[in-house]
Amino acid sequence: MSRDVLRSKGRFSRRRIILFVNVIVAVSTLLSGCFGGPGQRISSPDPPLTGPTGGVAVKALLASTMAGDAPIGQVKAVLTRGSHILERELAVDLATMTAAGSFPKVLIGTWELEVKVYSQRGDLTYLGTASVLVQEGKTASVELPLRAAPGVLVIHLDISDFEGYEQVKGRIIIGTGEQSEVVKEFTREDSSIVTVEIDRLTPKTHDLRIELYKNTFHSYNRIYQSPWETVTIRPGQTTEVNWNPAWGCVEIIGYIDAPPPPPAHVNTLAQEDGILISWDPVVPVENDLHGYKIYVQTDPFAGFQLVAVVSSQQTSYLYLPEPSSHWEDEVVSIQVAVSSVDKGGNESIRSHPVNVEWIPTTIDRPGP
Repeated sequence: MSRDVLRSKGRFSRRRIILFVNVIVAVSTLLSGCFGGPGQRISSPDPPLTGPTGGVAVKALLASTMAGDAPIGQVKAVLTRGSHILERELAVDLATMTAAGSFPKVLIGTWELEVKVYSQRGDLTYLGTASVLVQEGKTASVELPLRAAPGVLVIHLDISDFEGYEQVKGRIIIGTGEQSEVVKEFTREDSSIVTVEIDRLTPKTHDLRIELYKNTFHSYNRIYQSPWETVTIRPGQTTEVNWNPAWGCVEIIGYIDAPPPPPAHVNTLAQEDGILISWDPVVPVENDLHGYKIYVQTDPFAGFQLVAVVSSQQTSYLYLPEPSSHWEDEVVSIQVAVSSVDKGGNESIRSHPVNVEWIPTTIDRPGP
């Protein structure tokens, strides 16, 4: 079998960039006073747009905890309305940690603004979007927060083991909740290798399952269902993996850096009243820890389930497994993982799963 591979397009600095971004957009028909400067470039439609125009001035305030050489490579602002696209490379001043530029002669109306921050290696690391209303003779402003850029997942599926079926369809399911985060369908064509791309994924650890069907997506036509596996998406990066249903797993090889850091030294202790889960406190560089999430897996085909969210001051949790009619063994193997969450809602990758043996007889079993 082929070995699973992760390949990121571009490289990512191992040093984390901490950005506090406040983007002020000013719109006016008076172009004097707009931000601009040498070295800036602007792309406009050809032929140029005609009609009443205004101006858009963009200024991004960037703050980094790193001293000296900043890892920011380029900052771009893009205005879009329908098929009309205006692009401006903002001038970055490392002394004041600002990025500024202006769009002259913007047609009045509502435009979509994107501000993109790239690393020195050309990787898109932060992205912010907002709607901007350009009004003749008036000035408007908007604060635009920048968040970690979404990533892309590319899966190469080898379904050659199902050559005997005339038509094979499949689903890639992301998310173990009642409502899946993403469901991507695909159909096998002439080749036994199917490549599926899923874009705009939140940078974090995702739970993933693959289902294969013959002819239609009816449940009675399902011919394969993989166990739940995990894949980690990095900000602005493309992650490629090879998948083979014979193994039913996805192996990720590579360096993963996703803020905030995951909890370390997760321990479990089986007690009479439940399973005590503990971990070391997390201290993000931004010092903005909000809390922790506790995940538990009691069945490989059930996936990890979120069982609790606790505050940043709490570094332990007593978990009481719910009785299950499927527990026929005297000892049940349970896996536990913990992640950290900052005040901006960004979730770390999960800690390495810890296995604990639980004796169901310590709690009441369900009746027959």
